Amino acid sequence: MPGNERRRNSEIILERLIAHLQSTPNRPDNLLVYRSLPSEVSTESLFQLPDYQVFAPVTHHHEHMEWLLTTPETKWGNGLFGVPEPASGMLWTGHQKTVLLCPMAAFDRQGNRLGMGKGCFDYWLGQHRHQLIQVIGLAFSGQEVAHIPADGHDAPMDYVITEKEVIECPKL
Repeated sequence: MPGNERRRNSEIILERLIAHLQSTPNRPDNLLVYRSLPSEVSTESLFQLPDYQVFAPVTHHHEHMEWLLTTPETKWGNGLFGVPEPASGMLWTGHQKTVLLCPMAAFDRQGNRLGMGKGCFDYWLGQHRHQLIQVIGLAFSGQEVAHIPADGHDAPMDYVITEKEVIECPKL
């Protein structure tokens, strides 16, 4: 996808996301947001949202990830998987209403996803899903596939937001 089209579609996806969050009856206080890679939906502007505390992940190794509060002054470094991570910040404790947002490499309408974190996301989500009010995937419509094989440890999305629609995934 050319850069201009990627930027415009990312803007549309984030507009849909904001509208979705504002219409959610149990509106979140916190957002857990992955920094996007160049090929993914850009999440950069989410780190400047004034109405939410925004946290980004720090991955220490395959089975340990934590989320740190970001601010406009946050210093970023490259993390374990080459994704920008905050160098410091207050630790997310899971005590407020929280939505997790993540870019994806591919998705299906069942809410299954392919990522690039070597399973770290699914491992973390398996332990903390009960602390989240929603898990939302961000993707371009062209990343949709008919079926993604899912293992028992894979955690499906509640919603997938593309530049064309907000997809509500079936609850299992």
